Amino acid sequence: MKIISKEFSANIRKNVKTRTRRLLQQLSLMALTKASGGKNDALLWSYGQVELSPFLFLKGFLQGIYPLPNMTDGKVIEWYDPEIRGIIPLQNFKLHKDLQRRLKKEKFQESEKKFEVRINTAFEKTIMACAQPRGQKTKTWLTPEYIKTALELHKMGFMHSVETYQNKVLVGGVIGIAINGHFSSLTLFHTVDNASKIAFYYLLVKLRADGFMLHDIGAASEWFRQYGLIALPRNDFHQQLVTAIISPVKFTNHVPVLEF
Repeated sequence: MKIISKEFSANIRKNVKTRTRRLLQQLSLMALTKASGGKNDALLWSYGQVELSPFLFLKGFLQGIYPLPNMTDGKVIEWYDPEIRGIIPLQNFKLHKDLQRRLKKEKFQESEKKFEVRINTAFEKTIMACAQPRGQKTKTWLTPEYIKTALELHKMGFMHSVETYQNKVLVGGVIGIAINGHFSSLTLFHTVDNASKIAFYYLLVKLRADGFMLHDIGAASEWFRQYGLIALPRNDFHQQLVTAIISPVKFTNHVPVLEF
């Protein structure tokens, strides 16, 4: 009887603790939801309280959210799920006339001015170049924590770089993450005019050739309108994301040949 009583008492204490914990969780969720402005924003806030890692990075992108370090406090990672997502349709993206003329003239350029495009040959150098402050800015959103996570994801085969060179010197490039049929461009840089534009155009041609279904650039940005940027509502983006991430597509290291 004593043994039964001890087990019975232990079960009661366990059930009380479980109910109490759930009640506290519900109250905390209600308070967090109200403070954040909604359950979706509460979820984004909760992600920001966890240390950034390759697992968390992938988990977030699978849900259609992405991280950006806070510019005023680089130690804080904030997650975003914008109401409007910037999408560049891979079947009918655009090539600006000025860039088209530049690409057509490539074979006539002097050797020291010609651009060479490579893929995944200098990922670390490319992301470090993207992390350099630009203009009058003294800070960059690409923090050491973010870069460390990106390098690990590159080694795992998820993060990729498309790079442009002149005279074998890295002068531009774009970084992004591929999860099956979804590719998200994250950042780019250039030290020579047109270097990042050309890298990005090659990326678009490559994504289409590889069979990718969805390509986004996060929040819509004016710079990408030259490639046919469209604004996609959040729910529509999430629906297309589900289809893309269950499609078995592989990001290859093949550099596409442009045809005009």
